[in-house]
Amino acid sequence: MNIKTMNRILVLLILMSSVITSCRKPVNPNNEVPGIKKIVRGYFGDKEGNTVKCVNVTDFSLEATVPTGHQETYTADKVADLGKLFVVNRGTNAIDVINAKSMEITNTIVLDHYPRSAEAINTTLGLAAVTGMNKPMVSIIDIYTEQVVATVGSDEVTFPVGLNNTGSHACGHPFWLDAHHFILPDRGNLKLECYRIDNVNGSWETTLVSSITTSSPIHQIFPSKGNYQGESNYFYASAEGITTMGAGNVYPAVVELVFSPENGLVINNELELAGSPVTQMGLHHGDFHPFEKLLYVGSREGTLFIIDYENMSLHSTIDVGIGAGHVKMIKKNHMAVVINHGDVFVTLIDLDNNTKITDVIVSESNDMVGQATLQAHPKWYVNEDASKFYSFASYDGILYEMDLNTYEVTRTLDVGGKPSQGSFVSVMLEEDL
Repeated sequence: MNIKTMNRILVLLILMSSVITSCRKPVNPNNEVPGIKKIVRGYFGDKEGNTVKCVNVTDFSLEATVPTGHQETYTADKVADLGKLFVVNRGTNAIDVINAKSMEITNTIVLDHYPRSAEAINTTLGLAAVTGMNKPMVSIIDIYTEQVVATVGSDEVTFPVGLNNTGSHACGHPFWLDAHHFILPDRGNLKLECYRIDNVNGSWETTLVSSITTSSPIHQIFPSKGNYQGESNYFYASAEGITTMGAGNVYPAVVELVFSPENGLVINNELELAGSPVTQMGLHHGDFHPFEKLLYVGSREGTLFIIDYENMSLHSTIDVGIGAGHVKMIKKNHMAVVINHGDVFVTLIDLDNNTKITDVIVSESNDMVGQATLQAHPKWYVNEDASKFYSFASYDGILYEMDLNTYEVTRTLDVGGKPSQGSFVSVMLEEDL
């Protein structure tokens, strides 16, 4: 090969390299879009001011306080990935719809009852189930049209008076058993009903499939998605326990339920959780262990019960805080955070050996321990590398950041009011260039 030919080949290779390089996309490990930034916002209901507190977790700032014009604005529940939230006003027959991007209320959905909770979203059918606060009812809402398409239950005001260790709400939390079946947890009448819903010729129709009597009010069916390792038709619920006036007491329990589309729900087993004086107890929420067939569930007096749900037996207990109510499993860290609603600290648990790591103080309201809701209900936010945990100290009106490596509160943000419950949502915003 002569020099002339070699030079031609070299020029050709340079040209090909230039073309290939120009066709490559710029390296962008974070999938960032020029002019667009991703932030995380928290939307929490403040029942003291009847507003929604909108906080920017990314910048750690309060962005807006949105008045609802309704009574007892309690929570803002994320509606799938539609960029909106359902704001639950527990003292008004109304759910407000707030736009996650603009932080503005865009609609109000009128119900036949006060709403209790609206977090149960059926993405298959595009429906939300909302339980009643003052009546044992469930409203089904089309999450796209924001219209009530069905309502089941009793239209009579029911407050479970006498169940004085579990609150006066008519219903527990809503839950979808599958795409076509949902529950009505009737606390006052100690019933758990299963309904089927179908779209027939363009209209939604409901059918009562089963109705079972429970030993005490059902607070929640533990979400089966995520960490649950049991059979798909088995569900587990928290029976709160009862402290009645002269009619005897009932200890809290974990109830094992079996579901079938034909027969609805039946009780398969029940594990009573005794130990503390029943008058001090009251079972709340729980979550499934990510690595073992265990269920963590908290009780009001300050006990975390760890349940072997495969054998329906008590694995162990851990002393936590007053009002132990919610557990966040952080799989990446092999750690759980227990929210103690009536206490000033959260409790960190080692998931590898199911033992306490430490308590971390997140509230300054020591004089209100056991007398007020000091810490917010879900949700919470854990950043992408699982190094930081964010939630609210409700009574203090404080958003806090907790370092999951040093077990310390590293930042706080005073937003005012008493943020009770809400959601954290990712929002894409246009940047000023």
